[in-house]
Amino acid sequence: MASVRPGPLLADGTRKWQVRYRIGGRQSSLTLGDEQEAYDFAALVDAVGPQRALDAHHVDTERIRGANNGMTVDKWLGIHIDGLTGVKQYTLDKYREYRANDFPALGPMPLAALTEADIAEWVRWLEAKKNKPKTIKNKHGFLSGALGKAIPKHLATNPAAGTRLPRHTGTGDESDTDDMRMLTTTEFDALLAATSEYWRPMVLFMGRSGARWGEVAALKPTDVDRKNGTVRIRRAWEYSTKGYTIGSTKTVRSDRTINVATKVLEQLDYTGEWLFTNSGRGRRGAGGAVRYQNFRRNVWIPAVTAAKLDPAPTPHDLRHSCASWMIGAGVPIAIVSRHLGHESIKITMDVYGDVARDSFAQAADALDKLWD
Repeated sequence: MASVRPGPLLADGTRKWQVRYRIGGRQSSLTLGDEQEAYDFAALVDAVGPQRALDAHHVDTERIRGANNGMTVDKWLGIHIDGLTGVKQYTLDKYREYRANDFPALGPMPLAALTEADIAEWVRWLEAKKNKPKTIKNKHGFLSGALGKAIPKHLATNPAAGTRLPRHTGTGDESDTDDMRMLTTTEFDALLAATSEYWRPMVLFMGRSGARWGEVAALKPTDVDRKNGTVRIRRAWEYSTKGYTIGSTKTVRSDRTINVATKVLEQLDYTGEWLFTNSGRGRRGAGGAVRYQNFRRNVWIPAVTAAKLDPAPTPHDLRHSCASWMIGAGVPIAIVSRHLGHESIKITMDVYGDVARDSFAQAADALDKLWD
């Protein structure tokens, strides 16, 4: 472990700081003129080893300390986050979480000394920590965006550009699609039967609409046109350090109007402020908007357990299931994409391409029959 010791007070009232560490089995030290820089260097020694730390601080040292004024990766990430505008609170919370937990080696690195090799090693570290490919993509995207903003003042080029990331089956649009669980219609019927009567219409709507949880919970009775069998999706609940707030849907194309079967819409209660509300007379929160954690704990998990679904699906898996049922029924992939509110059809194909394979095979067979 590297340690920091203050030097004697100089005549001008300043002092230097000594960082002690071991390299090659021998005690060594580096004297720096700034206290914070000394602690940053000590943290870097502990994170990446003394040799890499020395390389980072001694490659073009004057440029690093002069032009960047002691700027580390961690400091720059903080500046980048604080300077973001027009970003949802949930996203800011997530970025701050990344900064606090995911850069033990890169954080104390002088920003100007950061290399492509450092970032590649960081990606390998994320893999070793069991981060899923989609999560790694998100964290790398945050870092790359921050480094891009450091050009040209602190960096000549972005060392995160072009990093090879682990392959994954999903995209940035869906949650952990590597582990998505698609229910069969028989399994969905079993889930509905195991759901308490009050909550059954909401679970039915989730499965038959394919809407995201936050979108479903934010629906109001006025969003439903029972005569034409349509539902307008324009908002979604979001959770952040500021609590629950109503925000926009995930993307521009997520604002959409979808068709839902009339017999599903006929089972809904249109008397409350929200289309789906908490149950229980006289209880706290009764009649108010449904919250995800309460729903999952009190409704979803008991129903999944009673239905004996293995592996256990998540509420978001009803969205995946709906997509698979539509594709299996022969609905064109472009319609499925628009119904789900995906940003592009490519996202739909990336997520559900394997499910759609049978439909593609049927299309080939249909063409072949034209020449029979």
